[in-house]
Amino acid sequence: MARRKRERIIANNEVRLFSNYEQVATLHTVSFTVKETFVRAGIMKEQLTCLKNVLALDYFTLSCMLAITERTIHMKKEDETFSHIISDRIMGIAELYGYGYKVFSDGERFNTWMKLPNRYFHGRTPIELMDTQVGAQKVKDEIRRFEVGTF
Repeated sequence: MARRKRERIIANNEVRLFSNYEQVATLHTVSFTVKETFVRAGIMKEQLTCLKNVLALDYFTLSCMLAITERTIHMKKEDETFSHIISDRIMGIAELYGYGYKVFSDGERFNTWMKLPNRYFHGRTPIELMDTQVGAQKVKDEIRRFEVGTF
């Protein structure tokens, strides 16, 4: 019980983790333990809404990426948390976008790239692949190709 309370305190102190482009872009600098505690405590809908705005997504697209219904998101109150499984997926998406922002050096350009059909993905958009861990890994691999210049 004390651990859950401590996790909730840490998560609430880190409520600004997804508030703007800079925070998402520098997510890789946040320690693993802080991110893990944040996920275990549950990410609040308010935090997901901030992330949605930074990533320039709508709730439908975000719900597809999280493999949950849009209704699940809409039914949450702003201060309600998602399960640690969904929170983990949210953190994974935020980390992937943070990596993309770092590689592309431009959030808007990366957000646009995520929505464009890609030959590497057989004409699908990177966002379409984000509903599975395997797909998200392929998107990360393609970003890595940009980073090292093997595209």
